[in-house]
Amino acid sequence: AGVRLRGARVCLAYFTSGFNTAAVDHEADGSTNNGIFQINSRKWCKNLNTEVPNVCQMYCSDLLNPNLKDTVICAMKITQQPQGLASWEAWRRHCQGKDLTDWVDGCDL
Repeated sequence: AGVRLRGARVCLAYFTSGFNTAAVDHEADGSTNNGIFQINSRKWCKNLNTEVPNVCQMYCSDLLNPNLKDTVICAMKITQQPQGLASWEAWRRHCQGKDLTDWVDGCDL
């Protein structure tokens, strides 16, 4: 299960941001998708809007750090929600139901 989960994270990171930890995508509603997993500010992190739930209890800018500790903590909170990895459209379109072992093949895990 561990290799499958790591493969899932690598697949998700590739299709959401192309592995770019500093990626910020601006949505039409004024929210932003932040970091390597493109975590949205509507619910998960705090930007300028103080009315958001900020479920991950961090600033969205914390998700842009090349040290992925905060990002992984937040992503794990998202995956613990009922939708799990399906919270990400990129997961549903590119990774879900696929054999993800190739994503970590050759890695010393």
